[in-house]
Amino acid sequence: MNANTLEKLKRAGWANGDAADFLDMSEEERSYLEAKLRLARKVEELRKKGGLSQAALALAMKTSQPNIARMERKPESVSLDMLFKTLISLGLSAKKIASLL
Repeated sequence: MNANTLEKLKRAGWANGDAADFLDMSEEERSYLEAKLRLARKVEELRKKGGLSQAALALAMKTSQPNIARMERKPESVSLDMLFKTLISLGLSAKKIASLL
């Protein structure tokens, strides 16, 4: 959206924001969600880089392919524990995982 359109909307009483603004998330909640998003992006990146399908990763993790898909597409619904375990199974060290946060 261009600056002119944004200015017109502001004058009309509209506010511009993101999903976190709409959900009235605290800074802590925003940070937590952003950490999960970063970890999930890394899962997908490493899975693809390793030439693994979601099904192959799921088999290695003893979970289902839909769980891997959910991890990559809806990380807010996946536990940090599962994200950490998956990243470790993809070869990341705890130190490297911490550097992603």
